[in-house]
Amino acid sequence: MAAEALVSLLVEKLGSLALQWIEEEVKLVKGVEGEVSNLKTNLEDIQAVLEDAEKKKLKKDCAVVKRWVEKLEGASYDMDNVLDEWNTAILKYKIKREEGKKKVCFPMPSCFCSPKGLRRDIALKVKDLNEHLDRIAKEKDRYNLNTTTVEPPPYVPPTTSFIDEAKTFGRDEDKMNLVSKLLSESSHHEQGLQVISIVGMGGLGKTTLAQPAFNNEKVKAHFEQRIWVSVSDPFEEAKIARAIIEKIERNATNVNELQTLIERVQESIEGKKFLLVLDDVWTENKNKWEPLKLALTYGAMGSRVLVTTRKEEVSRMMEVSGMIVLKELSDEDCLLIFEGLAFRERNEDEVEQLKEIGRNISGKSKGLPLVAKILGSLMRYKKTKEQWEDVLRSELWNSEDIEEQLFAPFLLSYYDLSAKEKRCFSYCSVFPKDHIIKRSQLIEMWMSQGFLGHNKNSVKKGHEYFEKLAMRSFFQNLEKSKYDGRIISCQMHDIVHDFAQFLTKNDCIIMEESVKLVVDESARHLTLVIGAGARQCPALTYNKMNEKNLRTLFVVFNSYECRVDTSLFLNLKCLRTLNLSDCRLYYLPESIGELIHLRYLDLKRNTSLKELPGSLCNLCNLQTLNLAFCQSLRRLPEGMGKLVNLKHLYIRYSGLKGLPKGFGRLTSLQMLDTLIVADDKEAYFDIADLNKLKNLQLRDSLRIEQCRYFGNGDEAKKIDLKNKEHVAELELDFAILRDGHGSEDDFAILEALEPHQNVASISIAKYMGVPLSPRWMTSLKNLINIDISYCPNCETLPSLGKLPSLKSLTISRLKNVKKVGVEFLGISKSDEEVGGTERDEPLKSPMISFPNLESLCFVNMEQLKKWEGYAIASDTSLTIMPRLTSLEFVSCPSLQALPDFLETTTTLKHLTIRYSHILEQCCRKRTGEEWTKISHIPNIKIEEWAQEPIWIQKDEDVVA
Repeated sequence: MAAEALVSLLVEKLGSLALQWIEEEVKLVKGVEGEVSNLKTNLEDIQAVLEDAEKKKLKKDCAVVKRWVEKLEGASYDMDNVLDEWNTAILKYKIKREEGKKKVCFPMPSCFCSPKGLRRDIALKVKDLNEHLDRIAKEKDRYNLNTTTVEPPPYVPPTTSFIDEAKTFGRDEDKMNLVSKLLSESSHHEQGLQVISIVGMGGLGKTTLAQPAFNNEKVKAHFEQRIWVSVSDPFEEAKIARAIIEKIERNATNVNELQTLIERVQESIEGKKFLLVLDDVWTENKNKWEPLKLALTYGAMGSRVLVTTRKEEVSRMMEVSGMIVLKELSDEDCLLIFEGLAFRERNEDEVEQLKEIGRNISGKSKGLPLVAKILGSLMRYKKTKEQWEDVLRSELWNSEDIEEQLFAPFLLSYYDLSAKEKRCFSYCSVFPKDHIIKRSQLIEMWMSQGFLGHNKNSVKKGHEYFEKLAMRSFFQNLEKSKYDGRIISCQMHDIVHDFAQFLTKNDCIIMEESVKLVVDESARHLTLVIGAGARQCPALTYNKMNEKNLRTLFVVFNSYECRVDTSLFLNLKCLRTLNLSDCRLYYLPESIGELIHLRYLDLKRNTSLKELPGSLCNLCNLQTLNLAFCQSLRRLPEGMGKLVNLKHLYIRYSGLKGLPKGFGRLTSLQMLDTLIVADDKEAYFDIADLNKLKNLQLRDSLRIEQCRYFGNGDEAKKIDLKNKEHVAELELDFAILRDGHGSEDDFAILEALEPHQNVASISIAKYMGVPLSPRWMTSLKNLINIDISYCPNCETLPSLGKLPSLKSLTISRLKNVKKVGVEFLGISKSDEEVGGTERDEPLKSPMISFPNLESLCFVNMEQLKKWEGYAIASDTSLTIMPRLTSLEFVSCPSLQALPDFLETTTTLKHLTIRYSHILEQCCRKRTGEEWTKISHIPNIKIEEWAQEPIWIQKDEDVVA
């Protein structure tokens, strides 16, 4: 990894630690202050030549420089550990002092038991490190390394549109050909499963071609099920089968036995026309494909499997019926991609001046759209003509080193990053290929490694680095929140991932599971992938160097047959980052508290984990703790207040009944995804005291559990939800009512939980009040989605028709609602008085009800009999749901009357009816008044449990 970033961070850390010594009045052993000063000086001298050394170490003819950089990195990591031990001891001393008379016990090495012992131990370590660094510093003069002056930050173009993927050029014929193959009906010569492949070398845009075809509107309408599975290498049949099942059934499955999974695949697709994309297939082993292929043949005629692969041998093995072989793009098409990125935000004069140089740089793409994107993204940062000419004349283009030549475009972009940005990018090699990388997780992992510095703005800095790497096209498939547009996740292209691994070599290692694994002693970051078929947890063989060197353990656990053994991580005393999500853990040992350097601990989705050991609270450096979906967890340790550096806590759907009493001492906390209102205020932290957490900013997606236990509206107001402007998604869960107590206060509490006007999505569940109409509901101008579920005492729906931005509305399990009246449309009494209430007397006051609603779903409305609504006459100024495209009724067995306005709703394309007998009969018979209201809808589908769907109408072709 980038040694220059590591050295830079150490210089910064030495400065901040010196300040702590002063603030905490820590006395130093005689001479240590001078040793620390020498350390800083040596590091600053080395820092001046490191940029040149980093470039030379990648060359095969500069092995001595590579070894020198590795020695420097080793010494720097050792130094970081010593400084971190010292900093931790100071921090624990400070916590103990602030605890006062309360007895606080921290496990420390014996030398830390007294101030003198601590100082002496640190003094000896610092002295040894300084002598070692002295030797390394003197060695640098042998290698003719060039001194690099610190340049001002590169020009950064506006980021408003950076997340838009570059347009694809030169593939129009391939796009049309692919969509045609997907939609064409099978001939009598093509019986059985039809497999289509896209074949081409890495970087040609196979996935980029498949994605728009998968999301094509005609393709969506043509197939009942569409499933996308990233395969990569190895081809794990169980993992792929499970992914197919979970995409179709929308539920996780714990089954791990391959034959059972294959049978479930067969059941889930039987009789359905499906499109399955298997992205990035490598295996040529027919035995791995055949069981899955056999199950897929049970789909309906016209089903398709679309495969992307680099190898024609894969296509032959899979016996494809059609193959699209991608060729390199023409120079002109590469130029269009390049210019689309490089010339953004430039005026005509600048473009004219740079156009010819740009053509020459684009020519280096050699027909690969990925390379054209990388180069175009790089040149966006180059402001002057001289900078463009420097790129064109770079010696990298003529390198004799094959790897350097292969990665030349990527290296140019990489060298243009700052030292810390380089380090952040290369660290991404810890993720397996095709892994979906969550943005927040990545930034928190960067932070845990110290890449973002040590100040309060480190998260902001992480977001800046992420955006810069995205702008460089190092990330792709950027997934955005549909509510506020923020990036949620991304992926790395295979070639970009290969490049990151090329940079890190033995520093970052990804190991596939086997019975016994030996870890390279030079590894700093280890990823262990445990496949779906694993029946026992692999045993890693660590040596003393591993125990000292490893700073990351990232476990990717796909098996349901075994659990992760704690021996995987307990001896790794220098870990900063530990990911154990989905590892089926049911306990954490007390010795977890000995991992004093740990800053990031991810335990999410360990559904059997019932408690956390008290020793966890000794991890005073911990910054991120993720306990989301740990559904068996009931309490957090009482000593949580000692986690003074905790910045991010995730507890959504964790099963917790409240937050511990010492929660108010977490003054560094910035992110909390869930507020849990405790029933027992004496035993748990009072949520009303959140204002004690001065750095906490409730933002993005917020869930409030057990709202009922606020007790009254005044208590609920204390969390000041109305002023939380950064909350985009809000979930209000009132909790299951016990013994009928408390329902009378629900309305006052709901009224008090008024969100900020910026909120885009609201979910309300288990509300026991009778009216569901808080005054603030209709004033939320930016609200896009509403989900109301299990409100059994409500008899009428809230008036939502005047919400200007609402696009999606789901109403479920309101068992006492018998009629949906016109008030639901937002039509008030005054509107009715102006326009009249008779069906043949239309409203005359101008109004649009639900102006942007696209999707409406009623679920488990057991007593709903009638949905009222006006007929829309040609001379009326009333418009109802002018953008509605999808309407769904699920388990509405009594519904027999639909609103008149549906008859004139021209945008409605899809009607789905499940387990709603009266409506089903109406559609099957195609007669009656209700049928006339919906007969114009082109796609009408009836679904029954465990039966093939019945299409009453599909794509305007009436099914007999």
